[in-house]
Amino acid sequence: MTEQRFNSLLTDQDSAALGKVAPAEEVPVGFMVLATCPLILWLLDGTVAGLASAIVIIALFGLGLLCLSVGQKAHFAYDSAEVAARPKIPFKLIGSIIVALVVGLLATTKIGNPAIPMVISLSTFILCLISFGLDPMRHKGLDNPTMKNRIVNIALYQSIDDRCEDLLHTLAQLEDDDLFERTRVAVNTVMGLLGTIDFTTPTIQRIAPSVNRLLDKLQAEVDAFSSAPDGRVTQFQRKKFLIKVQTLVDAFESRARKNGIGRGRDNFELQTDLLFNRMNRHRAA
Repeated sequence: MTEQRFNSLLTDQDSAALGKVAPAEEVPVGFMVLATCPLILWLLDGTVAGLASAIVIIALFGLGLLCLSVGQKAHFAYDSAEVAARPKIPFKLIGSIIVALVVGLLATTKIGNPAIPMVISLSTFILCLISFGLDPMRHKGLDNPTMKNRIVNIALYQSIDDRCEDLLHTLAQLEDDDLFERTRVAVNTVMGLLGTIDFTTPTIQRIAPSVNRLLDKLQAEVDAFSSAPDGRVTQFQRKKFLIKVQTLVDAFESRARKNGIGRGRDNFELQTDLLFNRMNRHRAA
């Protein structure tokens, strides 16, 4: 059984060194602190050298266990995530090296032949690898084109949504409820259209430049309102702004549909999705 487990850790597909083996759910890293109990005798040695050595060894061992614990938690998060980047710092590798170093140093105090402590230290390192594995060495899910599209599209959607929220926040400062409400409806129309897109396709990446140009024009108009001397919007300015908003939104919706925003779905399904997206955004507001 042990040999089978060891061999499975060293295969190309399930190598712990490649971070593909999920860490054990319950690893008693804290329990390993008990291994330092014999070092307490050094504290009772009565010499300054013995006291200093014991403190250094205990500190190193504690640091190694801390690294192993942090590495295990990072591996748990990596294993449970659908998409994850490999850890920037290989805490489990560092912890295994420190623990092996501590064991080797302790062995040198009792064994005169330096080769034997080196073998013991190497064996400890290998046992740590078998027990804890190494940190994940590869990014997870990022080699899948569909997943890449999804990540990019979610980021694009979020950036557009943030711009819309900033636009509405600026408009709210004018304290013009009618203007704010009409603009919010137009913004919800745009975000509702984007919300119906399948994020595993590159559709939103083609549409994003048009959305950003639309938002640039709206932001310029709102900034002009904010910089007005009296800070108030005239009836003419309001009417002109609302006509421009509606024209831009209608043009965007028409262009978005031509670019395949509803590809693969009938009109009823698309309209239903649009309705639900608008209702959700209205409820969130």
